[in-house]
Amino acid sequence: MKRIFIIAWALTLAALYPMSAKAGTEALISFHGTDNGSWERRFAIKELLSGHYGFDEVNILTDATAEEVPNLVRKFLEAPRRNGDKRFVWVSGLQGAQGKTVCPSLNYAPVQPAAPSLILAPNCYLGSIRFPQGARHYSLTTPKLHRVSARLGRIDASDPAWVALLTLPVGNNRFITRADTLVFNKLTAGKEKGVMDPNQILQTLRSDFRWNGSSYTPTLDLFHRGTELDQLGPFGFLQGDTAQPRLDRIKPTKRRIRKLSLYPTSFGHRGSAIVVPGTEPVRVLRSDRTGGMRYVTIGDNLFGWVPSHDLQL
Repeated sequence: MKRIFIIAWALTLAALYPMSAKAGTEALISFHGTDNGSWERRFAIKELLSGHYGFDEVNILTDATAEEVPNLVRKFLEAPRRNGDKRFVWVSGLQGAQGKTVCPSLNYAPVQPAAPSLILAPNCYLGSIRFPQGARHYSLTTPKLHRVSARLGRIDASDPAWVALLTLPVGNNRFITRADTLVFNKLTAGKEKGVMDPNQILQTLRSDFRWNGSSYTPTLDLFHRGTELDQLGPFGFLQGDTAQPRLDRIKPTKRRIRKLSLYPTSFGHRGSAIVVPGTEPVRVLRSDRTGGMRYVTIGDNLFGWVPSHDLQL
């Protein structure tokens, strides 16, 4: 009888004072489209993340509606962190199709990640993730490994040491599926190293997303406090650039003008541009829906949109 009492007392204490949960690496995967939500792809991603990148838990949203996704992303990223937590989010899907969208609403308050996080999401999430002061936005330029650390200003003690957001296309199933396939293939190719490098995924999306008719612009927002990379696994940065050899096989296109304006979006004059003087040719990767703008690369580390009439096409 005494032994039963002691066991019951111990169970009561455990309920009142639960042991702290073990830190872990978790993923939240959400696909809302025609082709990219197949069971085969979901299973393959779960197996890849768990088996090769060391994720302790992979949550795949199979029953959530598109409209529920933004709040589920918030709940996942803002969950209180334990020391050593890392989080990966991959959101893919529609915008404005039959009234359904995975994009946040206009009154959606910005999400503040609590733990080091790598986020792959449609570009409509750009203004919905709150980054600590000192984060950098890479649209036209390529991140350099020796400059990835953020320019630190006032940093709150609760801010995570590392957050990255890579944008994906939204609104057209064909383009959504193509981008998802590129990301999946990139992660599969690097599974033996077990490092998810946002810079290399960005380069892959820039150089290998080659379908005309899309205004999609791959971008990377990055906050890196300078934490040792071995403490961020499976996130990190790999040496080398795998995109450039593929770009070298693209036939160069001559300019019509010496001062070429390189824009961060296909909407051209709506945004500020980098003026790239000289006679160096460009490599055309694709065109927008109208054909009036071309997504190009200039040299090794400049990517952006230029007016088609400025090129000798």
